[in-house]
Amino acid sequence: MTRTSTTEEAEIDDRDTTDPAGDGSPVSAVIGAVAAVENVDPVELNTTLQGAVDADALASLARHEGSEWRLEFPLGDHEVAVEGGGTVVVDDRVFSNQF
Repeated sequence: MTRTSTTEEAEIDDRDTTDPAGDGSPVSAVIGAVAAVENVDPVELNTTLQGAVDADALASLARHEGSEWRLEFPLGDHEVAVEGGGTVVVDDRVFSNQF
């Protein structure tokens, strides 16, 4: 993954990535963002998050009081980053305020 130093340098995706589970969780945000990049419904994704990152650990990190963190991991054919403040980046496409 080409790491961008700030989200301003990456392409911002303003498509609706409505939380598929309706729970506002970072896990749902990642699934929604990857589905948007693949242009499919989240239930049609051909990959699972659990094989890439521990969902409970991701949720715990998202609850952290500070917003100055970034977790990067591969997910299927994609490079994903989850950042404090609710941002998900998939293949350099930024989905802000997702959780």
